[in-house]
Amino acid sequence: MFWGNEELKRQLQHLIAPYDPKLLDRATYRLTIGAEIYVSPTGVGSDTKLKTKKLLAAGEHFQIPAGQFALLITEESVSVPQDALAFISIRAGYKFQGLVNVSGFHVDPGFSGRLIFSVFNAGPGSVHLSRGEDCFHIWFADLRDHTQMGEKTGYEVIPPALVKHIAEGVQSLSSLETKINETEKKLADRLVSVEKQQSIMWWLGTLLLGVGITILVTSFKKAPTAPPTAHAVSNPPLSVHVPPASQAGSTVPDPVTEPTPQGSGTSSKTL
Repeated sequence: MFWGNEELKRQLQHLIAPYDPKLLDRATYRLTIGAEIYVSPTGVGSDTKLKTKKLLAAGEHFQIPAGQFALLITEESVSVPQDALAFISIRAGYKFQGLVNVSGFHVDPGFSGRLIFSVFNAGPGSVHLSRGEDCFHIWFADLRDHTQMGEKTGYEVIPPALVKHIAEGVQSLSSLETKINETEKKLADRLVSVEKQQSIMWWLGTLLLGVGITILVTSFKKAPTAPPTAHAVSNPPLSVHVPPASQAGSTVPDPVTEPTPQGSGTSSKTL
């Protein structure tokens, strides 16, 4: 039979430390988040696989990203009598946000220590919590015809053996979407960089080609003309004497067939 409120009032002040009557609920007692937590890494940005357990100050906030696991230790230390059995769960308001308890739903008879909840955020967004937040329930029930099997020691801190199972992180849909978006952004930035480099190289090549053409044209214009050859100097062009227009009606003697005038010193020749 489950313990009612009056039985819980009588028993829990000896079974739960620290005990707060304000946390007594309808046939249950609300447990709170303690000083130590661990949230599995998303692998995005600074949330790497090298992260360790985190110690929280009183009232300090933290978040569990979508698709990630977390280990949460209770502030309270719980003792379960040998003739009783306890059941634990997450409160409904946190379940509606997507937070699921995956560590088990009962506490063995004879257990003594803090409880560690392994939770998974199956919701679409991060779940925000804080130290001292009463987000867990615990119920107690009597056992009949039970044989005692000795005490079972609980936890005081989150052991490394539990952390290593989720330290590799979980490739959730949310983290995959973030990685895809980051990759697309890097690719777009790279394409812009390559286009800028190509544009600079094109303009530089055009500039160098223009300078080369200018230098080539200038060198052709300044090239010296070649001097006249020896043959052209030794054989000057033959000049032809044209008589003036006043002598156009007179007959020019043929130097071959007609004799030169007397006294010129040149004898006539007959062919």
